Amino acid sequence: MIELHWTRDQVLDQVDIPFLEDLRRAWAECPPLRRMAAAYLGYKPKARPSANYHELLAMFPNGTIR
Repeated sequence: MIELHWTRDQVLDQVDIPFLEDLRRAWAECPPLRRMAAAYLGYKPKARPSANYHELLAMFPNGTIR
């Protein structure tokens, strides 16, 4: 939405999976200006939490939380 300057409703009405795949491919070749500027200035976004549930399960080897 930010990169395209579209409203939420426009995105919901016009975006489908093939469009997202094309957009990701295009941005891989030529990233949006705000991302290039952030990289140039050394900004690194916060790390996202892990989506690997095996790491979470490993914290509780007996299967109980105390």
